[in-house]
Amino acid sequence: MREIRGTPRRRRRVSWRVVSLAMLVLLGLSGCSVGSETADASAGTTADSGQSGTGQNLSPQGHRKPVPALAGTTLAGKHADLASLRGRVTVVNFWASWCPPCRAETPVLVKAAQDNPTVAFLGVDEKESASAAQAFVRSFAVPYPSIVDRLGTLTARWPSIPALPVTFVVDADGDIAARFAGGVTSDSLGAVLDSLATEK
Repeated sequence: MREIRGTPRRRRRVSWRVVSLAMLVLLGLSGCSVGSETADASAGTTADSGQSGTGQNLSPQGHRKPVPALAGTTLAGKHADLASLRGRVTVVNFWASWCPPCRAETPVLVKAAQDNPTVAFLGVDEKESASAAQAFVRSFAVPYPSIVDRLGTLTARWPSIPALPVTFVVDADGDIAARFAGGVTSDSLGAVLDSLATEK
């Protein structure tokens, strides 16, 4: 009788482990939730497929929407304002250290920033402690600043950020030219930056 009683318990423990592992895998594939989507879903661009930057989307000139306001204190304690970067193509990446897809894409963004010195890069760190975010930035040697968005109020102003990571590419006129959900790749981001470099 003891063996019969013990078996279901062991099965329950194993099944919960399997369920937990499955949830972690799904979280890593689909992105990390940051709350409900409150802004315009179109963003002037076609929504990305969300699969590691596949299906790059460059909205044509004349069909882009102005970038929302974005300003605040960085992890280094300095002030940063997206408006001050107008005139330059700018990559804006919404991330968090607790998000597995963010960790996966960060080396791509770091290399892109190093390889494209005329392009500005700006991060937005979501809903976590300063120490965790600073450790993440040090670990990946991220060369560009990240604005702290402790409560998610900055993110709420931007279109289509139901989950992290999301990366926007802003053209020199201050309009959203492209959006990537679920992570960028060097090919997908590079293609957009190359296209914008040729725009007049």
